[in-house]
Amino acid sequence: MATTTKMVYKNEDNLMINTRLMKITGLYQLLDSRTSKIFGQNMLKCMSLFQLSIMFITVVIFLANTYYFSDDINAVMQYSILFVCDVLSILKLYVTIVKSDTIWNCIQMTSIDDLSYKYHNRSILRNGQLKSKSYSILIMFMWMNLIILWALAPLFVTNYFLEVEVKNKIYRYRFNIMNFVFPATDQFYNDNFVIYYCIEFACLIIWCHCTMNFDVLLLSTNITFKYQLKTIANSFSAFNITHYIKNNFTKNIKHHKESELIFDFKSIIYDQQRVIENMRNIYRIFQPVVLTQLAFESIIIILLSCIIMMNYFNGISLLSAMNLRLFAAVLTFTFHIYVICYLFDNVNQQVSIFVLCFLTTLLNFTHYNKIQFKIDLTILLV
Repeated sequence: MATTTKMVYKNEDNLMINTRLMKITGLYQLLDSRTSKIFGQNMLKCMSLFQLSIMFITVVIFLANTYYFSDDINAVMQYSILFVCDVLSILKLYVTIVKSDTIWNCIQMTSIDDLSYKYHNRSILRNGQLKSKSYSILIMFMWMNLIILWALAPLFVTNYFLEVEVKNKIYRYRFNIMNFVFPATDQFYNDNFVIYYCIEFACLIIWCHCTMNFDVLLLSTNITFKYQLKTIANSFSAFNITHYIKNNFTKNIKHHKESELIFDFKSIIYDQQRVIENMRNIYRIFQPVVLTQLAFESIIIILLSCIIMMNYFNGISLLSAMNLRLFAAVLTFTFHIYVICYLFDNVNQQVSIFVLCFLTTLLNFTHYNKIQFKIDLTILLV
């Protein structure tokens, strides 16, 4: 099992993932067992537990608000969206904490120098490294732009109030980021709006941090697997059997060449086995989260679209700050689903290309019928 694998620390500059970005966000320190300890526990894990506590509190608030505004379909949909987003973020952070050792081991196997075959085209891996870093920055700015829009909207919407009826008396609370209902009068709330705004903004930052970290990790590993498989497939395609077999060597030299052929071919197969095994280990962790994420984000897009339509029919302009931030959320989640599906599809296509290259090389061995050795074909199953 990967969880029992001894951790080996590679040269960070050669890792395919964006280590610099991960260090800035704290994800690298969360996964690294060498991080400073507090009472024997990883300092970043302790901070992550604090984040989990905050998000659990917000989940309770969203549930309570959904129940309290059960007669307002618009409010129910809004709180349901926020509830689903929060639950998804909790799931991502929980999985990252619980499986941190396994994830760390898998990351260490994404080094450019990790593949053993000496004739691999390392430039392919370096291109993958650049793409991995680019996608990581893209996904980070995508989520940051969303929270900036959501955070700025209440500052421009000053004529919209959340109306709450208590004991036949209507309280009008100023529009905020997530519209938490606090146990305070509307006069006190509106007079101290900045304080409540900062509380909701802090919750939004925590949600974004957890969501962004997991997505950076997911996309980076997917791109890494794609380019590792692409490198191995390229090595199979460039594997020149005639260089080893067809030349007119003496018997001793020919035997040496055949031994070299076996060693090189097995080196490529060994690299492929390690990459596939690494993919299996990381996908076991990511699969339930990704499937849940795709389902939840599809629901979020539908609910956001319904809210925009209802706002429009209620006389709120599509170009208003309220609706623009909803449009931004729809575009962000749609793009996020597209990127995830696109990258997973790329990996699947690269696996197919690899299998084709491997079988072609294997048929060449059969054609020449010169060397006998066993190959476990189960390594092709992903």
